[in-house]
Amino acid sequence: MFNAEDPYRFFTWNVTYGDIYPTGIHQQGILINGHFPGPEIYSVTNDNLIINVFNNLPEPFLISW
Repeated sequence: MFNAEDPYRFFTWNVTYGDIYPTGIHQQGILINGHFPGPEIYSVTNDNLIINVFNNLPEPFLISW
């Protein structure tokens, strides 16, 4: 019998502000799960991505790709 991988990839993202130093100078930036840049998503064609985003910022947050 053939066993295929689960075509679903599940992620949970917590969006916050935090300190970042992208050019060596302190700035406030948006973090995903406490990291900047955010996490990489590894997937292949026909994977279904389920991404639960929790906005912990004091204003609305929009992400697109």
